Amino acid sequence: MRFRAVDTFRGLAAIMVILFHLQHLTVLSGIAFIMKSDIFVDFFFVLSGFVITYSNYDKITDMASIKPFAIKRFKRLYPLHLFTLLLVLAFELFRYGVDRYVVKLSNPIFYADKTFASFLANLTLTQSLNLFDRITWNGPSWSISVEFYTYLVWACCLVIFRKNLLIICSLSFGLIAWFIVSHHGNIIYNYDYGLVRCLYSFLIGMLTYRLSRRLPSVGNYWPATVSEALLLGLTMYFVNEFTHSQSWLMPFLFALVILVFSRETGAIAKVLAQDRFEFLGKLSYSYYLNHLIVLNVMDLLLFKIIKLPATAIGESVYILVCLACVHLLSVFTYRHVELILQTPSSKRSVKSAAEATAF
Repeated sequence: MRFRAVDTFRGLAAIMVILFHLQHLTVLSGIAFIMKSDIFVDFFFVLSGFVITYSNYDKITDMASIKPFAIKRFKRLYPLHLFTLLLVLAFELFRYGVDRYVVKLSNPIFYADKTFASFLANLTLTQSLNLFDRITWNGPSWSISVEFYTYLVWACCLVIFRKNLLIICSLSFGLIAWFIVSHHGNIIYNYDYGLVRCLYSFLIGMLTYRLSRRLPSVGNYWPATVSEALLLGLTMYFVNEFTHSQSWLMPFLFALVILVFSRETGAIAKVLAQDRFEFLGKLSYSYYLNHLIVLNVMDLLLFKIIKLPATAIGESVYILVCLACVHLLSVFTYRHVELILQTPSSKRSVKSAAEATAF
C-alpha cells in the first residue's frame, strides 16, 4: 500500500522548512506562516510513526527482530546524513580559503557549532541527545539523530511490553505530559529535548495508523473532499496562529491530516496522489538535508563574492537560485546517495512511502 497523497505533503512540508530558513530575507520577513514553518518537522515525525507502524509493527516480535529493523533504518538514514556532513566540512574549508584569500567573512570559520567533538557526535548520530548547547554542523540533521533513536525506543517498548499499547502509551504520554506541562506547552526543541519531541509525535503517528485500520475503507467522494479542504484551511490557519505554548497540539492536527489524506478518497487527495507530484515525496529527504548547505553556499557566492545587491530583486534571484540548486542536488543525492546501501532489488522497485524515511 502506498500513501501517495501524504507523500506529496511530505515534500511540501520539506519546501516549507526551506522557506523557514529564508525568513531573514526582506521579501519573506513578517510572513507568520513561513516564520513558524519549522513546526512541519513535527509533521515528519507524525508521518514517521504512521508509516513505520504500517511497515514494521508486525515484524517486531522479539529482541532478535529489532536488529534487522535497526539496520534497515540506519541504511536508509545514514548515507545522506554522512554525505551532507562531509559537504558542510568541505564548505567550511572553502570558507577558510575565501576568508584568507578573497574577502574577509563576518562569521568566524569553524565556530562553536563546528567543533571536532560535535563532528564525532554527528558521525554517531548522537549530536542531538543534549550533549551540546546548540545545533551543530548540518543543522537539519538534528531530527535524523532523534528519529533514529526513537525507532529503537519504540521497537524495544513493543517487545518489552508485548505490544500492549495501553501500557506503552500510558507510560510514555504520562512522562511526556509532565515534560509538556513543565515547559509550558512548548515542544519546539531540537539539540536538547528533540528526542522527547520526536517520540511524542511518533507515538501519535503510531496511534493514528492503528485508528486508520479500524475505520471503514470506503468513503464518500464529496464529504471527503469537503473534509480535505477544511483540513487544509485549518492547517494554514493554525500554523499561522499557534504560539509555543500551543505547539503540543500541532501533532494532533498533522495526525488528522495524515489520517484523512492517506485514504485518498476526496478530490484534493486524488490530485496530490497523481504521479506528477510523486517526485516531491521522493526528494523530500534530500530537500530537507541538502537545503541549508545550498542556502549557505549561495549566500556566500551571490552576496559576498559576486556582490549581488540585497534588494527585493536580488533576494528574489537568490531564492530562485537556491530552490533550483536544492532540487538539482536532491535529484543527484536521491539517485546516487540515499539508496546506496539498499539492495539492488530495492533500488529497482518503486519506493513506497512506508519503506522511506519520514523525511
